[in-house]
Amino acid sequence: MKKFFVALLSSLMIATSLTACAPTGLQAGTKITIALTNDFNSTNADNVTNDAALAVNREVSALLNPSFFHIDETGVLVPNEEFGSVTVLGKNPLRVEYALTGKAKWSDGVPVSADDLLLSWLAARNPLEAGFESVRAGSGLKWTTSVPKVSSDKKSLTVTYDRAVADWQDDLTINAAAHLVAMKAFASADATAALTRFEQAVQTANLEDQKLIAEQYSGLYLARGTSQLQQVSAGPYSVVAHAPRQSLTLKANRDFSWGPLPTIETVNIKFYSDATAMLAAMQAGEVDICAPAESGIATNSDLVSLAKSAGAKYEFSESNNIEAVLLNFSEQSVFKAVSTDQAKQQLLREAFLKLIPRAKILSALSKDNPVIEAKSWFYSNGSNYYAPFVQSNGSSDFLTQNAEAAAELLESANISRPVDIRVLFDSNNPRAKQEFALLSQYANSVGFNLVDVSVKDPRTVSATGEFDVLITTVALAGETAGDPYWFTGGSATAFEDAELDQLLIDYSRKSETLDQIAGLKAIDARLYAAQFGLPLYQVPALLVYGKRIKTVVSAPYGGTATYGYWNWALNG
Repeated sequence: MKKFFVALLSSLMIATSLTACAPTGLQAGTKITIALTNDFNSTNADNVTNDAALAVNREVSALLNPSFFHIDETGVLVPNEEFGSVTVLGKNPLRVEYALTGKAKWSDGVPVSADDLLLSWLAARNPLEAGFESVRAGSGLKWTTSVPKVSSDKKSLTVTYDRAVADWQDDLTINAAAHLVAMKAFASADATAALTRFEQAVQTANLEDQKLIAEQYSGLYLARGTSQLQQVSAGPYSVVAHAPRQSLTLKANRDFSWGPLPTIETVNIKFYSDATAMLAAMQAGEVDICAPAESGIATNSDLVSLAKSAGAKYEFSESNNIEAVLLNFSEQSVFKAVSTDQAKQQLLREAFLKLIPRAKILSALSKDNPVIEAKSWFYSNGSNYYAPFVQSNGSSDFLTQNAEAAAELLESANISRPVDIRVLFDSNNPRAKQEFALLSQYANSVGFNLVDVSVKDPRTVSATGEFDVLITTVALAGETAGDPYWFTGGSATAFEDAELDQLLIDYSRKSETLDQIAGLKAIDARLYAAQFGLPLYQVPALLVYGKRIKTVVSAPYGGTATYGYWNWALNG
């Protein structure tokens, strides 16, 4: 259920800016340089890849591809009316029309059409059968079995959902040009003929042709090694030069009018190995904007020191990510292995959650920069809905460490002690290291023996289930792509809860805002009651900008350097 509740993001997020005076129109001859990590590998942000690359791919793709909506600096989802509209035609069954105005064109002159939307649907709907590996595989589009209807003028696509879904508004995102993908897939120089064959492949479920489409959907846009980066785009910018692993040069599309207008003519994106390298480049005058992240190399305090030494400005914003402690529900977990008695399993989980020193973790981390506590799986601290949710979700039972209560729970469970707890986290993450150290200080006195099983890529261990507790970063539910990470079958911790699944299904059928809020409130409370884990704090997102920058706006969801291209302006 991607972006649960995007219509209410206005109260969820807070943005900050250098100045209230935003630029208007393209400023001829202007140029800025943005620093990103070196994990960029595709201009198609729908390609499944590693987490780091996904984030960078999205940053680049946002400048190259069109959309029905954009999120403004207050977090509101704003329709791009010059591009198109999304309209519910019927509710039983749910029928949604994704209509294009016809104004948008790809940079090779070909109009953006319903075929581009159909390709987006196919990628999300048939990721396995046809060989697609879409990051939207878990979106509401999985609840569509009939082929969407392409209008005769190729300006709209009507999708019929088999059940009510919550994310119909932004299910379809354009990440690739259907005519190019089809031409390449079918070795055709005729775009019309290639698209006709593409439509037939979808309508007749021609799996062989769909596999050819899937191969090009991912491969055509790769940006690594000797591959040729696909340079056709329909967004505010187009690719004019690319040096794999080094740089990407974008030029403003002067014909672009179907979204916020670009202000800077040339955007040079440079890729660096880590945050310190980014800031060193800024100090040398080579970089204007970057969003450096903590790593084993540097904490936020280190990054701020580097920014100051470079004479740069910086700000922290609320990100849409929260640091959380998740409990493993798999059969390999100690919480299952300790006893077949579910009541004892529950006592053990509760004992561990009560041991977590939330206040000490927040205090320790706030020495570098203010850390905002998280008490909800859905909303940030800055949301108007945060307080009402927190009042009723059960978080108050875990706000302070209670080692005495944890020991009593273990005693009542009649479990042999000490209980070994394998704690998995990113060994390159300084915050997680500190959290493990603080947790370990109290474990022995209660009857727990914490075992450090951290690795640089926790996914390699989480996939095996050979851990008991996972310290990790997860997204606030309002920005979760696909099914929520706690949905049965979607959790790295093998979490299953029939009651929660039903609440999610009930929520997906709600269309009124107040009903949606009530549904999410019930889900938030159930996550605490089912002992899924414990949210700790919102991960701070750092934005750094150099002396040349006059106007920039932090993303309302934090952690990105390419957001708000329509606000960029230079001094002088």
